[in-house]
Formats: sequence, C-alpha cells, structure tokens
Amino acid sequence: MCGADSSTPLVYTEDLLFPSDERFHLVSCERCGHIYQNPRPTPAAIGHYYPENYHPFLIAVEDEPSPLRRIDRAFGLHMRTSAVHKAAGGRPGRLLDVGCATGVFLDGMRKLGWQVQGVEPSAYAASYGRRRFGLDVFEGLLEDAQLPPASFDAITMWDVLEHVHEPQPVLAELARLLRPGGVLVLSLPNPDSLEARLLDQYWLGWDLPRHLNLFRPAQLRASLDRHNMPVERIRSFTAGHAVMVMSLERRLRAAGYGPTLPRLLNTLPVRLLSRLYYSGPANWFNLSSIMVVFARHRAGASAG
Repeated sequence: MCGADSSTPLVYTEDLLFPSDERFHLVSCERCGHIYQNPRPTPAAIGHYYPENYHPFLIAVEDEPSPLRRIDRAFGLHMRTSAVHKAAGGRPGRLLDVGCATGVFLDGMRKLGWQVQGVEPSAYAASYGRRRFGLDVFEGLLEDAQLPPASFDAITMWDVLEHVHEPQPVLAELARLLRPGGVLVLSLPNPDSLEARLLDQYWLGWDLPRHLNLFRPAQLRASLDRHNMPVERIRSFTAGHAVMVMSLERRLRAAGYGPTLPRLLNTLPVRLLSRLYYSGPANWFNLSSIMVVFARHRAGASAG
C-alpha cells in the first residue's frame, strides 16, 4: 500500500476454515502499519482455497431448510439492503455488487427497486446467481469487466476488499465507476476490533489464506480519501456474533475443549442478548469483528 517492503511478523496459523498441514503468515508493514499476507498464494493458485462449500456461497434465503436459519438470514439481509438503500437517500438507482457470490444481496436490492449488476470470480457462485435469480453477473475480476465510467449510484463490496491481491487499482476502478455523489459500502474485517485483540491467532477475521490484506480503520479512511471517496461513517452491525462464535470454537478446540460452549452461544436466548450488544455498543463504537464503511464519491472530483 505504501511501497515499503520491511515488515514485522504478526500471525502464523493454519487455515481456520479448512484445516490442513499448510501454515500462512500475516505481517505488518513497518512504515504504514498495513497488514498483509506474505508470502501469499498467486492469483492463479488462490482459487484452490475457495471450495463450493465456502461459507459466503449461500443458497437463496427462501431455500434454507432450517426455519430458524431462514429467519436469521432474512434479518441479516434486510439489515444490509436497508442500510444501503438508506445511505443512497432512499431512491433506487443502479447498483453494482463486487464479489456478489451467489447473488442473494443483489436479489434483495432488486426487490427494493434497484437495477442491479454483479461481478463474481467464482464460476460456481456466478452460475448460481444467474440460474437461481436471473441476475446479470460478470464472471471474473472487476478490472476485467470493462464497465462504463460513472455508471453506478451505489457500489457494494461485502467482505471482498480483503481478498484482492492489489487493493489500490481496485479502489481506483471503484472511483471510476461511481457517479459523483454515489455511495460506496464496504464490509471487511477490523483488525483493531476488541475480538481480534482478545482471540489473537484464532480470530476468524484473519481467515488465512483467503484474506490477503487487512485494513485498519484509520488507514482505510486515508486510502479512500486519496481515491476521492471520503468515509462518512463506519459501523459494525453485521456478522459479529457468527465470527465471534466461530473464533471462540477454534480457540477452545485448540485448548482441548469440546463444542458445548459454542453450541450454548448459538441458542436463541444468547443470540438475542448478543443482538443487543452488536446493535448497540459494538455498532456505535466499531468494536466488532466486521466493520461496514460508508463512503461517498466526492462531487466534482475526477474519477479514478
């Protein structure tokens, strides 16, 4: 991000989602503090670490066999779609979802009246979105889609920026595609969160080897401002409970404990109490594992 190549080791761990004998390294830049994976899989090799059962490749909410899971996912989807719709002034327009996975969010925005389009590198996920929802999904990387400039009123990237090999060109492309005054919404892990500090190497937000870059909030603000998309606010209202439970499960497993406590944390009473925390203090003070960043293209600035 800053051009320096001197770094300090930060995390050394296995793949927390799909354990194997491989180990992966995260380091922190000694000049700017940016966290990145080094060494890291090449663009040609990274697809190996995204199997079809990778968690974000979700089926349609309506197709969920579990009623409780269906309600939980519907609530989460509503939170995301309503947040983006409100940030855009409550007026539908053209929306691009980068890394749209199976298209669940795009379908939700379309139901609010938006014209939607997606970009997704996974052939499996892109095909599902086209087949199940009839969506316009480009299979590949954002920079290969060759979309026209200033063509979107809103662009979203849900848990995507941390996966890209070169963030700066992606941020420049987002600025080129966003109309003046358009809104950019990003969600990504917060390495400065309370949960990251408490859970250390077992924090799922590291998600090696898929997470290639992790942004501290202050650093992300500076990067977006350089690309004419200043941050308006940062919140933490999505996925916090799930990341916390999954991280704690791995921490307890490493200590030799069974799955009893994680199961208890997923019971309905505990989840309701958790909701009070994640919709209250964690959201207001950006304490949770996942931060949601709302930025806006600076009117009058040249795209890119």
